[in-house]
Amino acid sequence: MIHLTSIKDIEQAIADNRLCLFYIKAPDCGVCNVMLDKVERLADSITAVYSFYTDITEEPLIAGQFLVYSGPTVLLLMDGKEVYRGSQFIDLEELEYNINRFFTLSEQ
Repeated sequence: MIHLTSIKDIEQAIADNRLCLFYIKAPDCGVCNVMLDKVERLADSITAVYSFYTDITEEPLIAGQFLVYSGPTVLLLMDGKEVYRGSQFIDLEELEYNINRFFTLSEQ
């Protein structure tokens, strides 16, 4: 996963890629760091999705633009639109299922 720190870079990544996995973490959050490792392993195994993460304190506009007020939060975006959201207790099996489902749709 790529670490993006500016809203401009995040918006560009979403615009340039059909299917994006966006992980948002909070500083000093043990659960966020553990889940980041797990989500990163999942994302690395599915190369068809462009994956990146950020720390919510690095770019304050993220909270308002993506309606994220706590970490961890994971967003799956297809064609710039949110199609899946997991927050706090992220179900990795459900996330993987949705990535595969929307990847299949994106190929059609």
